[in-house]
Amino acid sequence: MRLTLSLLSLLLAFFALSYSVNGDVSQHEQSLTTEVDEATGAVYHIIDSGGDEDGDDDEPQTPTTGTKESRSEGALEARKRTRKHKHKSKAARKGRQNFLIGKPPGVKEFPRRMEITWYASNDLKNPACGDGSWDPNNNNHIGAVMKSWTSGPQCGDFVYICNEDAHNHCVRVRVVDYCAGCDTDAVDLSKSAFKKLSPSGGLDEGRIKNLKMYHSSRPNPFDIGLFGPFRLKKK
Repeated sequence: MRLTLSLLSLLLAFFALSYSVNGDVSQHEQSLTTEVDEATGAVYHIIDSGGDEDGDDDEPQTPTTGTKESRSEGALEARKRTRKHKHKSKAARKGRQNFLIGKPPGVKEFPRRMEITWYASNDLKNPACGDGSWDPNNNNHIGAVMKSWTSGPQCGDFVYICNEDAHNHCVRVRVVDYCAGCDTDAVDLSKSAFKKLSPSGGLDEGRIKNLKMYHSSRPNPFDIGLFGPFRLKKK
């Protein structure tokens, strides 16, 4: 009996070790290259997770009214009415959940509460801060803000946005575009980022208010599947 238990323990230990090694290999294979921050000299490891699977859904893609320069309350309400079905959660791509529970330690909060809306597909293309060869998609964690929001995040900045009413989820987002139709203290998010901060887990809310936003550094490793090119132009 003791011999059987010993053999079983050895087998379990072997499988646990194999799983750990395979996991390390998988993570290593995701590392594509490195980049150096010219301002700080810090070395960043570049990976590609493929983005957030929450951008892939079965809901019909209804075009928004106008363009990203003219997003309006009416357009948001129209988009909201077209989505009758609740979002069914999926496993995060490659085992990634792409959000935190609660804010990370040591981050500085922006002085005012803020709100989020969402935009998608064609409206994401040709962002003001893009590198000229990249079009964001629904799987990216990106956002657009009013250009004249002087106390808010600017092109290329990273922020954490947190919603206590959505299981205290916090999502890191990169600002890549400007939106003339956006309000001050508001960020227009990609679908996948919005869903992480939505109490329903979907898009039905259209607009969510009273969220907290925090300054964030550039993540390392840097996931181009979530945030796009390492370097963006400034506008």
